[in-house]
Amino acid sequence: MSNDRTNARLSLVVVCALLTSATAGAQTTRPDATVTATAMTFSQLASAYVNESEKHDPLFADGLGIHRYDDKLDDYSATGHAARIAWLGTWRVRIGDAIAKAPGREDNADAHALLDSIDLELFENETLAPWRTSPTDYTSAIGQAAYSLTGRTFAPLGTRMQHLAARLAAIPGIVTAAEANLTHPTRVATLQAIDANAGNVALYTSLTSLAKTTSPTTRAAIAKQLPSVLAALDGFTKFLKTTLLPRSNGNPRVGAVVFDREMLLANGTDRTRTDLVAEAQADFTKNRAEMLRLAIPFDRTFFPKSIADETKSNAVDVVVRRVLDKLAGDHPKRTEIFNVARSDVDAAQAFLAVHPVIVPPVPSTLHVVATPAFMAGFSGASLDPAGPFTPLGESFYYIDTIPKSWSDERVASYLRDYNTYELKMLSMHEAMPGHYLQFRANSTVPSLVRRAFPNGSFAEGWAVYIEGMMLDAGYGDNDPRLRLFQLKWRLREEANTLIDAGFHTGDLTEARCHDLLERQAYQEKSEAQTKWHRLQLSHDQLSSYYTGLSAIRRVEAAERVRLGPAFDVATFNARLLAMGSVEPRYIATLLEPASP
Repeated sequence: MSNDRTNARLSLVVVCALLTSATAGAQTTRPDATVTATAMTFSQLASAYVNESEKHDPLFADGLGIHRYDDKLDDYSATGHAARIAWLGTWRVRIGDAIAKAPGREDNADAHALLDSIDLELFENETLAPWRTSPTDYTSAIGQAAYSLTGRTFAPLGTRMQHLAARLAAIPGIVTAAEANLTHPTRVATLQAIDANAGNVALYTSLTSLAKTTSPTTRAAIAKQLPSVLAALDGFTKFLKTTLLPRSNGNPRVGAVVFDREMLLANGTDRTRTDLVAEAQADFTKNRAEMLRLAIPFDRTFFPKSIADETKSNAVDVVVRRVLDKLAGDHPKRTEIFNVARSDVDAAQAFLAVHPVIVPPVPSTLHVVATPAFMAGFSGASLDPAGPFTPLGESFYYIDTIPKSWSDERVASYLRDYNTYELKMLSMHEAMPGHYLQFRANSTVPSLVRRAFPNGSFAEGWAVYIEGMMLDAGYGDNDPRLRLFQLKWRLREEANTLIDAGFHTGDLTEARCHDLLERQAYQEKSEAQTKWHRLQLSHDQLSSYYTGLSAIRRVEAAERVRLGPAFDVATFNARLLAMGSVEPRYIATLLEPASP
């Protein structure tokens, strides 16, 4: 997933809202305008940066739950882009100076996180130039401009629509900027943008109906602006299809220099790609062997007349695959997916009420809904929560609606992939107790930086960690079928690292990618197709899952050694959540007990 400014709302796909004294304090302790730069503490400096970031990018403010700029949008023209780069350069110097003053370990971790986020955008500007090569950045901004005001009920509809009416005037300008700026994107990015813009057209078309219950003045303002917006979006579709697509010959492989640099800047790890790939490969091999052990009893039961030779070198492929295939037949119907996901979320919450290895947030503000059309087609499922400054705002566990264009074969493969067992894993990962719980907790941490700029690798690492931790705690009544599919998910997450690095720093082909995912990791063909598509739209993001998991797992192992029999998983989880979404390279340092 791109980390540039126009995807700020999407990269905050794991920030949630809970009004606490810590969050309220963050709003009231931002520096006064009279405080000089030299007199600022680091917390004041960070607050000033967040304040300016909100002003510079109203969509970023929306993602935080800050609604002072709901009637505004950023300038996406070349002039606006140059101004933003200059602004970031100024802040890079200021934050670098703060680091040089050697703050305490908490501030040091936060200062480096801010510096990395700035360096990431500056680095991508110099190397990948997403403002020229990423059409989905513009379709995302257009979609979020409306959706961030209509998708949640944080204020009366009339107020939100009044602000949206003001924003509508800026939408044709974003289209004009996109058409002027975009040069040679990848073909897959342009095709994705075409689909996303169709979602935007549907979203903006729906505004007329949505505005019917507002005041005559607001309805008139919407009606006045909407024709020019829809005309601009229609023209943008034509531009994407007839002008941009023929010249969309960019290389989706970013190369080792970019990939390795962004392992630190985006994922927050100082480990090398070689180390992470080797560790992921070792775990991949170990988990395949464990899956064979679990599958053998099922194999003998399911296929008594054709028991496989378990001593053969390919037994792990043959036995595990056919057992998983048999179990995958237990899946919901196409029309039942959302209801089953809701039931799974409720079941996880009920389990935690009895086995509080993690304490779930109360009240729940989570809704299981279809992914909005302009956001669909990337990951298949995600969490889109309210911002850390929105008290108990709605959070959405999104699942993509199965496209009508899919063949019966692909639909069948998808349903087998998201079978009864894997849907439980998906709901644990994306919702309870994965992203939703972690970012509800993240909204209560004292650090403004971790609330406003949560590290995605930490978030993904937590969500992967709890997949196994919940089963270790007894969720699913120790059903070996559920453990088999949990290990299948772990293979997927390990394979993510292998294919991410192999594609962007090597010569991984689609055929080899499918072989790794389908034969070795036992994924369905539909999942392999989705991952190949995703590889061409992102870099380092697929590696973030294992990067975060590895860091958490290493710290957990060290704590088990340090505490011995006194180690308690619930206490460890609470300490980890209280830390907030830090860069993985700082987890161990920040978890250490404070010096007396």
